[in-house]
Amino acid sequence: MNSAFVSVDWAGRPVRIEHRWIAPERTSAPLVVFLHEGLGSLAMWKDFPQRVCDSARVRGLVYSRPGYGRSTPRQAEQAWGLDFMHRQAHEVLPALFEALGIDAARDKPWLFGHSDGGSIALLYAARS
Repeated sequence: MNSAFVSVDWAGRPVRIEHRWIAPERTSAPLVVFLHEGLGSLAMWKDFPQRVCDSARVRGLVYSRPGYGRSTPRQAEQAWGLDFMHRQAHEVLPALFEALGIDAARDKPWLFGHSDGGSIALLYAARS
């Protein structure tokens, strides 16, 4: 599974976010964004996002949130507050979309979240 990295500013520092596009050539198809669970990452999804996108004929974006997978790790002294999912939904996800050239108002991505990822998806959608 090939992944790439994009840099965003978050929590006062630059972070690299590991991500992978699925079927980006399907430019007119909906975009499904996969949000992993609390101990997950891009790699933990295995081939599930690819199978979903192929079956539904959509394109996809899978990524590892900062602190997970091969994205920038959390600093040893960095403590995440109780609002960490809100910050992922309201700060990281919009910054990722901007860095990748995704116009959420135009593209209207479908958010597919598991566990923490589901909560982040709901928090993001509630603000959109």
